[in-house]
Amino acid sequence: MNAAYAIGRMPVSTRELDADFIVGSGHKSMASCGHIGLLGMKIEFAEQVCKKSTLYKIKEIEELGCTVRGASIMTMMASFPKVYERIKNWEEEVKKTRLLVENLEKLGLKQLGQKPHNHDLLFFEAPNIYEISKKRRFFLYEELKKRKIRGIKPGLNKHFKLSCFGLSYDEIAYVSQAFSELQNQEV
Repeated sequence: MNAAYAIGRMPVSTRELDADFIVGSGHKSMASCGHIGLLGMKIEFAEQVCKKSTLYKIKEIEELGCTVRGASIMTMMASFPKVYERIKNWEEEVKKTRLLVENLEKLGLKQLGQKPHNHDLLFFEAPNIYEISKKRRFFLYEELKKRKIRGIKPGLNKHFKLSCFGLSYDEIAYVSQAFSELQNQEV
């Protein structure tokens, strides 16, 4: 599991995973303004990992370097209530993701990776869009931007990542329609 994108989007349980440790990114899925993360562990590791420094009495945790302060920690803490509510909708997010995959695969795009997909972050192969982009000299990024769809990195046409997290069913239909329009452009 890619915990960097899982923490803050979907329920994650160290007990269910039988994981000794779990690490997540605060700035990827928890709206933190800086580089910050979370570390969870089984209780038997807490004393060793979280021990206080013997050399620097005011240092909170010896092995983890500098303590996070300021806006990074405040924005992550402020996100907790929203994140807690958001993960309750994970099963619905997966249903919408699978619908988008179904729609785009009907257009000839190929979702790579796990199937059926159990996460909203998708990786697609789009040879048909790539062929159109070579002849028409457009980038998928620019065409989607014209349609007010953001998130695709510029220059990616043949392979790209896409997330539909938080989109409504109408927005899923809009994204699907946008890809359909791109496919139907004259070469």
